[in-house]
Amino acid sequence: MLLRFLGTSAGELYPGLWCRCRNCRTAREGTAQDRRQSAALAVAPGQQASPTVLIDFPSEIADQCYRHNVDLTTLESLLMTHSHGDHWFPYLLRWRRRPANLSENPPTHIGGPRFTVLPLLRIYGNAEVEAILRRELGDDLAPCEITFHRVAVGKVFQTSGLKVTALHANHDVGREQALHYVLRDDSATVLYGLDGDTFLPETREALRAFRFDAVILESTYGYGEGGNHRNFQRVLEEAQWFRDEGLLTSGGRLIATHFSPHHCPPHAETAAYLREQDILAAWDGMEVRV
Repeated sequence: MLLRFLGTSAGELYPGLWCRCRNCRTAREGTAQDRRQSAALAVAPGQQASPTVLIDFPSEIADQCYRHNVDLTTLESLLMTHSHGDHWFPYLLRWRRRPANLSENPPTHIGGPRFTVLPLLRIYGNAEVEAILRRELGDDLAPCEITFHRVAVGKVFQTSGLKVTALHANHDVGREQALHYVLRDDSATVLYGLDGDTFLPETREALRAFRFDAVILESTYGYGEGGNHRNFQRVLEEAQWFRDEGLLTSGGRLIATHFSPHHCPPHAETAAYLREQDILAAWDGMEVRV
């Protein structure tokens, strides 16, 4: 399974869109690894070279895909973790709509969002994700070659060569049911664990059923404090729990992402700190095959 990190920032972006603090100035002047866009992951199941699955769909997704060599026209499945605006921007899906009875050669007398045939895009998510999608596109998703599939905690489904298990994320509990995803193909098992604070007890119990080749955790608050997201300390505690419980395969990797510029230092410092704990700090464009 190929994992390509399209974005590794928390919601305010890195550098912060409207900020000139030390970390944000350093990121603007620093290396490409210091500059992060909203969190998203592209997945190529099995031995595929090209991703056909995305996790989350932020407003920068078109630019992220251009930068990191992902062809949106071959996308088959979109897994949504939750409905927050830094993860879900369905306006761009409007441009999948295709005028009826048109060939693939654009006519000179009519405009249209799309003229060529696309594979069906299956979107998976919770009720809030669906509501936002239908507000944007309407109830008839067929002209956009989209189907929506409501996901419940504990649900196991197959899509694009992956067996996917949805787990309850400790994020906005009581407001919406945010999701983590366990992805499995013939060669690997991966946890995408963001957004979310320390695992809920029922989620921790469900995780014990797997052995992971990669565990991806968010670390929004870095050296700071706060709820609804993890900081570095809670990432270290979760990492140790996976090791103590024997939930990592031989060579299994722990990866941190979703960094805030106001709690997490620029990439080199963040990476060095996490490396001491055998945790890899992701950057935009990073690729891992498991």
